[in-house]
Amino acid sequence: MTSSTRQRFALLPAGPGWLLNGWPRSVGIMQQVGFAQPCSGDDLAWLCAWAGLYGGSRGNRVALSALSKLTRVAARNGRSNHYHHAGHFAHVMMAAAMLAARAGINPKERNLLILAALVHDLDHHGRRAKAYPLYKQERLSARLAGRILLRHSGDPRLVRRLERLIVATALTSDPHREAILASDPLARLLCDADVFASLFYDRGMALKITGMLKLEQGLAGEAAALLDGFATKMEADGLKSDAGRMLLRELTASRQPRRNVVTGKG
Repeated sequence: MTSSTRQRFALLPAGPGWLLNGWPRSVGIMQQVGFAQPCSGDDLAWLCAWAGLYGGSRGNRVALSALSKLTRVAARNGRSNHYHHAGHFAHVMMAAAMLAARAGINPKERNLLILAALVHDLDHHGRRAKAYPLYKQERLSARLAGRILLRHSGDPRLVRRLERLIVATALTSDPHREAILASDPLARLLCDADVFASLFYDRGMALKITGMLKLEQGLAGEAAALLDGFATKMEADGLKSDAGRMLLRELTASRQPRRNVVTGKG
Protein backbone atom coordinates (compact mmCIF):
# COMPACT_ATOMS: atom_id res chain seq x y z
CA MET A 1 0.00 0.00 0.00
CA THR A 2 1.40 3.39 -0.96
CA SER A 3 1.47 6.27 1.53
CA SER A 4 -1.23 8.13 -0.44
CA THR A 5 -3.47 5.05 -0.43
CA ARG A 6 -2.90 4.61 3.29
CA GLN A 7 -3.90 8.22 3.85
CA ARG A 8 -7.04 8.08 1.66
CA PHE A 9 -8.42 4.98 3.36
CA ALA A 10 -6.94 5.46 6.83
CA LEU A 11 -10.34 5.61 8.54
CA LEU A 12 -11.81 2.50 6.91
CA PRO A 13 -12.08 -0.55 9.20
CA ALA A 14 -10.77 -3.98 8.27
CA GLY A 15 -13.64 -4.79 5.91
CA PRO A 16 -17.22 -3.99 4.87
CA GLY A 17 -18.60 -6.19 7.65
CA TRP A 18 -17.17 -3.81 10.21
CA LEU A 19 -18.93 -0.89 8.54
CA LEU A 20 -22.17 -2.84 8.59
CA ASN A 21 -21.76 -3.73 12.26
CA GLY A 22 -21.27 -0.04 13.06
CA TRP A 23 -24.19 1.18 10.97
CA PRO A 24 -25.57 3.84 10.96
CA ARG A 25 -22.69 5.61 12.74
CA SER A 26 -20.23 4.22 10.19
CA VAL A 27 -21.70 6.35 7.39
CA GLY A 28 -19.54 9.13 8.85
CA ILE A 29 -16.43 7.05 8.15
CA MET A 30 -17.45 6.44 4.54
CA GLN A 31 -18.07 10.09 3.75
CA GLN A 32 -14.66 11.09 5.12
CA VAL A 33 -12.89 9.03 2.45
CA GLY A 34 -11.55 11.49 -0.13
CA PHE A 35 -13.88 11.95 -3.10
CA ALA A 36 -11.91 14.44 -5.17
CA GLN A 37 -8.93 13.60 -7.34
CA PRO A 38 -6.30 12.30 -7.31
CA CYS A 39 -7.46 8.72 -6.83
CA SER A 40 -4.89 6.33 -8.28
CA GLY A 41 -4.97 2.85 -9.72
CA ASP A 42 -3.22 1.67 -6.56
CA ASP A 43 -6.01 3.22 -4.49
CA LEU A 44 -8.66 1.39 -6.51
CA ALA A 45 -6.72 -1.90 -6.43
CA TRP A 46 -6.48 -1.68 -2.63
CA LEU A 47 -10.18 -0.94 -2.38
CA CYS A 48 -11.03 -3.91 -4.62
CA ALA A 49 -9.29 -6.21 -2.13
CA TRP A 50 -10.93 -4.45 0.84
CA ALA A 51 -14.36 -4.87 -0.76
CA GLY A 52 -13.77 -8.56 -1.50
CA LEU A 53 -12.84 -8.50 -5.20
CA TYR A 54 -9.64 -10.48 -5.62
CA GLY A 55 -7.75 -11.13 -8.81
CA GLY A 56 -6.53 -14.64 -9.58
CA SER A 57 -7.36 -17.87 -11.33
CA ARG A 58 -9.60 -19.68 -8.85
CA GLY A 59 -13.37 -19.83 -9.19
CA ASN A 60 -14.82 -16.80 -10.93
CA ARG A 61 -12.02 -14.42 -10.01
CA VAL A 62 -11.03 -11.79 -12.53
CA ALA A 63 -7.54 -12.36 -13.91
CA LEU A 64 -4.94 -10.33 -12.04
CA SER A 65 -3.76 -8.79 -15.30
CA ALA A 66 -7.33 -7.73 -16.19
CA LEU A 67 -7.95 -6.26 -12.74
CA SER A 68 -4.69 -4.34 -12.87
CA LYS A 69 -5.59 -2.91 -16.29
CA LEU A 70 -9.12 -2.01 -15.22
CA THR A 71 -7.96 -0.11 -12.12
CA ARG A 72 -5.42 1.83 -14.19
CA VAL A 73 -8.02 2.75 -16.80
CA ALA A 74 -10.54 3.70 -14.10
CA ALA A 75 -8.00 6.01 -12.48
CA ARG A 76 -7.56 8.03 -15.66
CA ASN A 77 -9.52 11.24 -16.07
CA GLY A 78 -8.61 12.32 -19.55
CA ARG A 79 -11.84 14.32 -19.88
CA SER A 80 -11.15 16.31 -16.69
CA ASN A 81 -14.46 15.29 -15.14
CA HIS A 82 -15.30 16.90 -11.81
CA TYR A 83 -17.63 14.09 -10.67
CA HIS A 84 -17.43 10.99 -12.90
CA HIS A 85 -13.88 9.99 -12.00
CA ALA A 86 -12.11 7.48 -9.78
CA GLY A 87 -13.22 9.21 -6.58
CA HIS A 88 -16.84 8.48 -7.51
CA PHE A 89 -15.93 4.89 -8.44
CA ALA A 90 -14.30 4.41 -5.03
CA HIS A 91 -17.40 5.58 -3.16
CA VAL A 92 -19.67 3.37 -5.28
CA MET A 93 -17.39 0.40 -4.53
CA MET A 94 -17.56 1.10 -0.78
CA ALA A 95 -21.33 1.36 -0.95
CA ALA A 96 -21.62 -1.81 -3.04
CA ALA A 97 -19.53 -3.70 -0.50
CA MET A 98 -21.75 -2.46 2.33
CA LEU A 99 -24.93 -3.38 0.48
CA ALA A 100 -23.51 -6.80 -0.41
CA ALA A 101 -22.76 -7.43 3.26
CA ARG A 102 -26.27 -6.38 4.26
CA ALA A 103 -27.87 -8.48 1.52
CA GLY A 104 -25.78 -11.52 2.44
CA ILE A 105 -24.91 -12.42 -1.15
CA ASN A 106 -22.36 -15.14 -1.89
CA PRO A 107 -18.70 -14.41 -2.79
CA LYS A 108 -19.24 -15.10 -6.50
CA GLU A 109 -22.04 -12.54 -6.74
CA ARG A 110 -20.13 -10.08 -4.55
CA ASN A 111 -17.14 -10.28 -6.91
CA LEU A 112 -19.32 -9.36 -9.86
CA LEU A 113 -21.05 -6.53 -7.97
CA ILE A 114 -17.76 -4.91 -6.93
CA LEU A 115 -16.38 -5.31 -10.46
CA ALA A 116 -19.49 -3.60 -11.84
CA ALA A 117 -19.08 -0.78 -9.30
CA LEU A 118 -15.48 -0.28 -10.41
CA VAL A 119 -16.28 -0.03 -14.13
CA HIS A 120 -19.87 1.27 -14.25
CA ASP A 121 -18.79 4.75 -15.45
CA LEU A 122 -15.49 3.78 -17.07
CA ASP A 123 -14.20 6.52 -19.40
CA HIS A 124 -17.32 8.59 -18.75
CA HIS A 125 -17.75 11.38 -21.27
CA GLY A 126 -18.71 13.93 -18.64
CA ARG A 127 -20.57 16.93 -19.97
CA ARG A 128 -20.87 15.41 -23.45
CA ALA A 129 -22.60 12.28 -22.11
CA LYS A 130 -25.95 13.99 -21.58
CA ALA A 131 -26.29 14.47 -25.36
CA TYR A 132 -25.99 10.73 -26.00
CA PRO A 133 -28.99 8.46 -26.68
CA LEU A 134 -30.35 6.44 -23.76
CA TYR A 135 -27.89 3.78 -22.53
CA LYS A 136 -25.14 4.93 -24.93
CA GLN A 137 -22.72 5.98 -22.19
CA GLU A 138 -23.43 2.89 -20.09
CA ARG A 139 -22.80 0.59 -23.06
CA LEU A 140 -19.57 2.40 -23.90
CA SER A 141 -18.32 1.80 -20.36
CA ALA A 142 -19.44 -1.83 -20.41
CA ARG A 143 -17.81 -2.55 -23.76
CA LEU A 144 -14.51 -0.99 -22.74
CA ALA A 145 -14.47 -3.13 -19.59
CA GLY A 146 -15.61 -6.18 -21.58
CA ARG A 147 -12.80 -5.85 -24.11
CA ILE A 148 -10.24 -5.75 -21.33
CA LEU A 149 -11.74 -8.78 -19.59
CA LEU A 150 -11.95 -10.83 -22.80
CA ARG A 151 -8.35 -10.02 -23.71
CA HIS A 152 -7.36 -11.55 -20.38
CA SER A 153 -9.37 -14.76 -20.75
CA GLY A 154 -12.56 -13.40 -19.20
CA ASP A 155 -15.80 -15.36 -19.40
CA PRO A 156 -18.10 -14.01 -22.15
CA ARG A 157 -21.13 -14.83 -19.98
CA LEU A 158 -19.75 -12.62 -17.21
CA VAL A 159 -19.15 -9.81 -19.72
CA ARG A 160 -22.75 -10.01 -20.96
CA ARG A 161 -24.17 -9.87 -17.46
CA LEU A 162 -21.81 -7.05 -16.55
CA GLU A 163 -23.21 -4.97 -19.41
CA ARG A 164 -26.77 -5.56 -18.18
CA LEU A 165 -25.79 -4.45 -14.68
CA ILE A 166 -24.17 -1.26 -15.97
CA VAL A 167 -27.10 -0.45 -18.27
CA ALA A 168 -29.36 -0.66 -15.21
CA THR A 169 -27.57 2.32 -13.62
CA ALA A 170 -29.14 4.72 -16.15
CA LEU A 171 -31.63 6.87 -14.24
CA THR A 172 -34.71 6.20 -16.34
CA SER A 173 -38.06 4.43 -16.07
CA ASP A 174 -37.57 2.87 -19.48
CA PRO A 175 -39.03 -0.69 -19.68
CA HIS A 176 -35.65 -2.21 -20.62
CA ARG A 177 -34.05 -0.97 -17.42
CA GLU A 178 -37.09 -1.95 -15.36
CA ALA A 179 -36.91 -5.49 -16.76
CA ILE A 180 -33.25 -5.80 -15.74
CA LEU A 181 -34.01 -4.51 -12.24
CA ALA A 182 -36.92 -6.92 -11.87
CA SER A 183 -34.84 -9.94 -12.87
CA ASP A 184 -31.40 -9.30 -11.37
CA PRO A 185 -30.85 -8.58 -7.66
CA LEU A 186 -27.28 -7.43 -8.34
CA ALA A 187 -28.61 -4.72 -10.64
CA ARG A 188 -30.78 -3.44 -7.79
CA LEU A 189 -27.80 -3.36 -5.42
CA LEU A 190 -25.57 -1.62 -7.99
CA CYS A 191 -28.17 1.07 -8.68
CA ASP A 192 -28.46 1.82 -4.97
CA ALA A 193 -24.67 1.91 -4.63
CA ASP A 194 -24.46 4.41 -7.49
CA VAL A 195 -26.70 6.94 -5.70
CA PHE A 196 -25.56 6.04 -2.18
CA ALA A 197 -23.36 9.10 -1.58
CA SER A 198 -26.05 11.55 -2.70
CA LEU A 199 -28.75 9.97 -0.52
CA PHE A 200 -26.98 8.54 2.53
CA TYR A 201 -24.24 11.10 3.26
CA ASP A 202 -25.31 14.08 5.30
CA ARG A 203 -26.61 17.12 3.49
CA GLY A 204 -23.38 19.08 3.65
CA MET A 205 -21.37 16.34 1.94
CA ALA A 206 -24.18 15.62 -0.54
CA LEU A 207 -24.20 19.31 -1.53
CA LYS A 208 -20.45 19.22 -2.21
CA ILE A 209 -20.86 16.19 -4.45
CA THR A 210 -23.83 17.77 -6.23
CA GLY A 211 -21.73 20.88 -6.81
CA MET A 212 -19.09 18.73 -8.54
CA LEU A 213 -21.75 17.21 -10.81
CA LYS A 214 -23.18 20.68 -11.56
CA LEU A 215 -19.74 21.94 -12.56
CA GLU A 216 -18.99 18.91 -14.74
CA GLN A 217 -22.25 18.96 -16.65
CA GLY A 218 -22.84 22.71 -16.74
CA LEU A 219 -26.18 22.38 -14.99
CA ALA A 220 -28.26 25.49 -14.28
CA GLY A 221 -29.44 26.31 -10.78
CA GLU A 222 -27.96 26.12 -7.30
CA ALA A 223 -26.56 22.87 -5.95
CA ALA A 224 -29.17 22.85 -3.18
CA ALA A 225 -32.04 23.04 -5.68
CA LEU A 226 -30.47 20.31 -7.82
CA LEU A 227 -30.02 18.05 -4.80
CA ASP A 228 -33.57 18.65 -3.61
CA GLY A 229 -34.88 17.86 -7.09
CA PHE A 230 -32.92 14.62 -7.13
CA ALA A 231 -34.19 13.73 -3.65
CA THR A 232 -37.77 14.32 -4.79
CA LYS A 233 -37.23 12.03 -7.79
CA MET A 234 -35.73 9.35 -5.59
CA GLU A 235 -38.57 9.59 -3.07
CA ALA A 236 -40.99 8.88 -5.92
CA ASP A 237 -38.85 6.22 -7.57
CA GLY A 238 -37.50 4.60 -4.41
CA LEU A 239 -34.33 2.64 -3.76
CA LYS A 240 -34.26 -0.66 -5.62
CA SER A 241 -32.89 -3.19 -3.12
CA ASP A 242 -34.22 -4.40 0.21
CA ALA A 243 -30.74 -3.87 1.67
CA GLY A 244 -30.65 -0.24 0.53
CA ARG A 245 -34.11 0.52 1.87
CA MET A 246 -33.32 -1.01 5.25
CA LEU A 247 -30.04 0.88 5.60
CA LEU A 248 -31.70 4.18 4.69
CA ARG A 249 -34.55 3.67 7.16
CA GLU A 250 -32.08 2.98 9.96
CA LEU A 251 -29.93 5.98 9.02
CA THR A 252 -32.85 8.40 8.71
CA ALA A 253 -34.24 7.32 12.07
CA SER A 254 -30.88 7.85 13.75
CA ARG A 255 -30.23 11.51 13.02
CA GLN A 256 -31.89 14.88 12.88
CA PRO A 257 -34.00 15.37 9.73
CA ARG A 258 -32.12 18.51 8.69
CA ARG A 259 -29.00 16.38 8.12
CA ASN A 260 -30.75 13.96 5.78
CA VAL A 261 -31.11 14.31 2.04
CA VAL A 262 -34.13 12.01 1.78
CA THR A 263 -36.53 11.86 4.73
CA GLY A 264 -39.56 10.29 3.08
CA LYS A 265 -39.62 6.92 1.38
CA GLY A 266 -36.81 4.54 2.23
